[in-house]
This record gives sequence, C-alpha cells and structure tokens, in this order.
Amino acid sequence: MNRLLLYAALLATSQLAAGCQHDADIRPANYDELALGTGHWEWDYTGYQSGKRDPSTEGYRRQLVFGAGGQLLLRRTGLLLHQGSQPDYRTTYQLSMGTLPLCGTSQKSFPIITYSTNEEKLPNNERRTYSLVQQNGQQGLYITGEAACGDGGAYETYHWVAE
Repeated sequence: MNRLLLYAALLATSQLAAGCQHDADIRPANYDELALGTGHWEWDYTGYQSGKRDPSTEGYRRQLVFGAGGQLLLRRTGLLLHQGSQPDYRTTYQLSMGTLPLCGTSQKSFPIITYSTNEEKLPNNERRTYSLVQQNGQQGLYITGEAACGDGGAYETYHWVAE
C-alpha cells in the first residue's frame, strides 16, 4: 500500500514538474483571441526589407477591429485620407495553424491569420503568421506576411486599445 501511495505521489509530482496547463492549452478549437474584447488594434508600423512605414509617414492611422463570426474591419483615420489612402474596408478573416513553406519552415506549425486588405500603399500577403505579446503592460499584436523572409511580405505591429 505504501508503494502504491509513493508511486501516486511521484506521478503527481512529475505531472506538476512537467508544467501546469495554461488557459491557452485548453481553449476550444474555435477560440478567437483577437476578437474577444471591445476595442481595436492600433497600427504602430509596417516594416519591409526596404524600409518602414508608420502613421507619421503615411498621414493616417489604421485600426484592425476583429469581430464575431470572422468579420474584420480595417479602419483608417487621419488628415491625409483624401490624398490617396483608402476608406474603411470590411472583409472576413480566418485563424488556423499551418506551415510556412515559402520561408523554408514547412516542418513547424505556426498560428496563421488569413485575410485580404486590398491595400495599395501597405501591401502584405493574405496569409500571415501572428503572435500576441505582453510588453511594458501593453498587449501587442505582431503580424508577419508569409513571404516576408524573401521581401515579398511585411512585418506589422499593433497595440491594443480598449474601448
């Protein structure tokens, strides 16, 4: 009996040592971490191998508003909207896991977000990887175009603004 209790205690200890399960590990398959709160993702900058663009270089701000049912609003606001930028754009998006064969990482699976923007000034791939980070008390969203490794996509950064 003592051996059985010792074995059970060792098993429980090894399970705890292997790591606790976080909320992210037990989320349902349809969980959408981008559309949970009331607010939007405010654009910080878009980087290309050839340079970087941000609200000060473009004359307007961009916001991503992820909604229920895979709906995305790309909102643009600012003084220079009338000088060649595009109006608000509504589209759908899809979250998934997948590989990036264009960048030679076809073995590892990444979180993928897929959507089109019809952007003329700030183009990126429709298929992108994304990650959420917590930095200096602020939540950030990093989006990387599928072909950014070969100068065919962009690196986008946003921060969360609660409403």
